[in-house]
Amino acid sequence: MKIIFILGKYNPSRCGISDYVDLLSKELIKYGHIVGIRSFDSLRELSQLARDLEEADLYSIQFAPYAFSKRGLSGKSLFRFAQAIREKKTQVNFHEIWIGAYPRASWKEKFIGGWQKREILKFLNLAQPQVIHTSNPATIDRFKREGITAEFLYLFGNIPFHSSGNHSNEILDVAFFGTIYDQFPYELLGTHLKDISETYSKEVNLRIIGRQRESAGLSKLRGMADTHNFKTTITGELRPNEISHQFQMCSLGISTTPYDVLGKSGATAAMLEHGLPILAYDDGDTSVENLFAPRPFQKQVFLLNDEKISGELIKMIKQPVKPFFDGVSHVAEKMLEFMN
Repeated sequence: MKIIFILGKYNPSRCGISDYVDLLSKELIKYGHIVGIRSFDSLRELSQLARDLEEADLYSIQFAPYAFSKRGLSGKSLFRFAQAIREKKTQVNFHEIWIGAYPRASWKEKFIGGWQKREILKFLNLAQPQVIHTSNPATIDRFKREGITAEFLYLFGNIPFHSSGNHSNEILDVAFFGTIYDQFPYELLGTHLKDISETYSKEVNLRIIGRQRESAGLSKLRGMADTHNFKTTITGELRPNEISHQFQMCSLGISTTPYDVLGKSGATAAMLEHGLPILAYDDGDTSVENLFAPRPFQKQVFLLNDEKISGELIKMIKQPVKPFFDGVSHVAEKMLEFMN
């Protein structure tokens, strides 16, 4: 079968969506399928793509408003493209939707997001895709409010497993990987880690893995570490195999991404795939009844909101580390199930 991925500017190693397409394409080629990648760097190129779209068995559109347009609005070019794919077998995978779709959004975000929402809904109405996918319950919830059914599709990490024997039984190494966001309850995290440290009789070392920019979140994390006398290790930029080795030194991972959009975080996915239990926080932006942890890791994700979490985490930490989960292969199989 022939599959064509369609996305904004294609820039692997510098763009998460590009990395996603690059890894998934290579996996599908292993299965014997023909894969094409069609990207565009301007709305003029998107209009040209609509005119010159080649035949394929599946068109997989990797959608993010600001990847399609610097203003987050694509207008007539997007609608022409929608009409070009209307009669074709199409999957739209939403990495991002409209901005401002959370309670604390600014008036500016809500204003621009209103325009983006109208554009996205019109695009879907014109394109009539066979399936709409997304990686998180927040997006599923927002679409549901508009009468649109979106299905969950896991978003994998991009750190392959490289075997390492490094793991200390004397220290509780806690992994931070990816963006360390400002809006996260660092003091609550410190309290839980202190409880675990005392119960487990281990020192805590906060292992900050990979490239990090100075930010309020990083400052808050350092302040919390000082308050509780936790050690910190900052690795700086590393190669993927070195990041894998760092994960294997850890017993626990922390995701500062809000729980309802945890599935959007490739960094969190990489930690989960390496078998780490993850601590996250529900910021209340999405109704509790619509929330779920990224499948198939529902038993690996714990919430800081749960007062009894320390005991459950200690049980998880004491268990042998789960085998590496090949997320790329998993998503390729799910896509092929859809095609069949």
